[in-house]
Amino acid sequence: MRQFVRSHILAAAGAAALLSLAQPALAQKTIAIAVNGPHAALKATEDAFKAELVRLGHTEGKDVVFRTSMGNFTPALIPQLLAQAEASNPALLLTITTPVTQTARSVIKNPNLPIVFTVVSDPVKAQVVPSWEKGSDRFVGVSNFQNMDAMFAFAKQLFPSAKTVGLLFNPGEANDVAHVEAANAAGAKQGIAVRTAAVDNVNDIAPRVQALRGVDFIYILPSNMLIPAAPAISAASAQINVPLISSSSPIVRQHGAVASYGVDYTKQGQIAARMADQILKGRKTSDMANHRPEADDNEAVFSARQLERFKAQVPAAWRSCAACLVQ
Repeated sequence: MRQFVRSHILAAAGAAALLSLAQPALAQKTIAIAVNGPHAALKATEDAFKAELVRLGHTEGKDVVFRTSMGNFTPALIPQLLAQAEASNPALLLTITTPVTQTARSVIKNPNLPIVFTVVSDPVKAQVVPSWEKGSDRFVGVSNFQNMDAMFAFAKQLFPSAKTVGLLFNPGEANDVAHVEAANAAGAKQGIAVRTAAVDNVNDIAPRVQALRGVDFIYILPSNMLIPAAPAISAASAQINVPLISSSSPIVRQHGAVASYGVDYTKQGQIAARMADQILKGRKTSDMANHRPEADDNEAVFSARQLERFKAQVPAAWRSCAACLVQ
């Protein structure tokens, strides 16, 4: 009898142990991440998203597992990377950049899969969400739309006598068109004339930059085509001796631009993670507002070499920031 009881106790204990081992696996959720291509700014967003979710209590390897699908900035391959992401049967999908997010609308077949986007300039004009104040049935997220009034004010601190700015833009990308419209409005208020050059192929960058000869500075918009092509823009602007300001800092850290002024891509990922956390806890995307960049979402970085070349100085507001100056 004792042997019978003992064997049943051991069997029950063994079953309980097996159940406890199985529970974390059953509870584990896959978070799929679809990225347009390898770039330092996008990597910062992805890393910050993961780290913030972990900080919020979603332990990697226990509660969640991250699956990243990486593109190479080729639009034709975006459906493939999204299909790969959906195949992992995720509880949530993070889309990084406008092209990936827009394509997800038609490629993702599961109508119940919540999608958080980030690094999308104007999600309303991109027809991803109905308004800034409300997500759609599947989408909600974080914008990286550049406040052009603030950017021109920043540029005037660097180059007080500036009267003209050159903007490259992709006419086929909603983000770029929206930024050009905002730049024209901001320029009219601040006395800066905007000269534009349309680029729909990266191979045309050099001649388009040449067409901007004579402007006081060139600004690289947060464009899915132009940011990865920043080194080519830098080389072309150097040939016509025009200073460059970028919306993204990597080209500044390589001393290819005088300064960068734009959203902090780490914060983009952190804010997206907070949204994802709420969704994973049961909140609907349609009950949430999209995040529009605020003043404290921006960061500035300066190249000491480029400042010297163009006889510019770090504006007073950033002189106490040692990390903002790249020697």
